[in-house]
Amino acid sequence: MATALDRRHRTLADFLAWERQQQVRYERVSGTVRMMTGGTVAHNRITRNCARALEDRLQGSNCEVFASDMKIVSPEDDVMYPDAVIVCGAISERANELRTPVVVVEVLSESTEVRDHGPKRWAYQTIPSLQHYLLVDQYKPVVEVASRNDDGSWRSVIHRGLDARLRLDALGVEIGLDEVFARVAFAPASPAGTTAGSARSD
Repeated sequence: MATALDRRHRTLADFLAWERQQQVRYERVSGTVRMMTGGTVAHNRITRNCARALEDRLQGSNCEVFASDMKIVSPEDDVMYPDAVIVCGAISERANELRTPVVVVEVLSESTEVRDHGPKRWAYQTIPSLQHYLLVDQYKPVVEVASRNDDGSWRSVIHRGLDARLRLDALGVEIGLDEVFARVAFAPASPAGTTAGSARSD
């Protein structure tokens, strides 16, 4: 989650130097800086579930899952802290930022949903290495998976219901929404909108 902060930094170096002096984390997207705030129990359970499921699938590969303490820096000098991120290949143990994510996971909240679907989504999609962007709803069992096509365009598939499964082709892995939402209680679902796997192009 993030809270708006009325402050702008002219350069990435300026922002990073300022952030190192702060007691909490901040994101910088399209020049706007926001303070990161705590999430709900459901938010944290979903984040943990996603990281665990992905980590299990990636055992023995050269890909690794990192949690929300790792910042991502885009080619446009945006700075973001996703809920989970996957990076493949060698990485320094002293690194405190990532520039080559393959998968990014964001768990939506009422305060971040518009931002995660808009400015942050566009910022993430400027990163050449990124192949999948997951937007996970914490209020109902819905996950949108945005994937990069061969021509650089993006296509989204929306998975609905605990029996649905999502596939990340860039990694050759598949996970069930029952894993993503384990131990998360939802309000009773309405009869509408129960079909899994609807798609759109971005």
